[in-house]
Amino acid sequence: MRTLNHRQLLGFRAVMVTGSMTGAGKILHLSQPAVTRLIKDLERELDLPLFIRTGVAVKPTQQALELFREVERYFNGVDRIVETAGYLRNRRGGRLRIAAMSTLSSRSLPEAIHRFKQIEPELDFYVHSDTSHHILDAVQRNEFDIGFGRVPAERTDIEHLPMPTSSAICLVPRHHRLAAKQSISVTDLHREQLISLGTSSLLRLQIEAALESAGVRGGTVIQTLFSNTVPSYVARGLGIGVTDIFSVLGADRTNIVVRRFTPELAFDFSAIYPRSEHSPLAIAFARTMLNVVANDIAEVEVALQSVRS
Repeated sequence: MRTLNHRQLLGFRAVMVTGSMTGAGKILHLSQPAVTRLIKDLERELDLPLFIRTGVAVKPTQQALELFREVERYFNGVDRIVETAGYLRNRRGGRLRIAAMSTLSSRSLPEAIHRFKQIEPELDFYVHSDTSHHILDAVQRNEFDIGFGRVPAERTDIEHLPMPTSSAICLVPRHHRLAAKQSISVTDLHREQLISLGTSSLLRLQIEAALESAGVRGGTVIQTLFSNTVPSYVARGLGIGVTDIFSVLGADRTNIVVRRFTPELAFDFSAIYPRSEHSPLAIAFARTMLNVVANDIAEVEVALQSVRS
């Protein structure tokens, strides 16, 4: 097999994203026949069937779905090369590559970066949002200087600094009957429409365990991958969400109420370090983030206390 052609991989990714040769051509500014040739050449080079043609649309094979994950890593690597080249051209105060759960990107992470820039004004930041599972792996591959995610207890190989622990909260549409309650119990969720987190979420596993333990069956479900999108679904009256406190910090709460949830579900996460030598900037930034997280937890706790008074 010859060395793979970058344009072939570009064509493959574009077809996977758009679902058609024509759509890929529009993104790449190529004709549909040109994209088709790229895909056929790639299939021949790899000796793999990548797409099943069904009229205008194409359906990826199982091999294509597995290959796509590796192709995405390839392009992420190319992006990092470009970022590094830019950093080397304009090197001033250094750079910090951060991978973080998307829920932190709503407010906590921007606030921590804002504070850190007061100390390191020339520092460049590169931020990537992802699930904890992917963050753990990416940081261990040294793709980032630091990560912020949930670390399963069995991952004893991960070096990390625990952040302050908070408890899951319940978000309820403002005009829902349960909005009148001071706190929401798991039994209150019986037959209620729920906004669920993605299957890779540790918090989702905690919620499902609480539901099962109480013998509670929820109603219809809307599943969303990232917890910081839960408030938007709740605000539209689409269901009740049990989520982390960080998801609500930057949200418009006009049409939602925030309540305690019982049983208490601990939401803990950590600053995650790579296996290689730790960046002093990453260590210092973790301390700044720790202080921001503590303040954010305290803010929500005050709001929850006011519900009782």
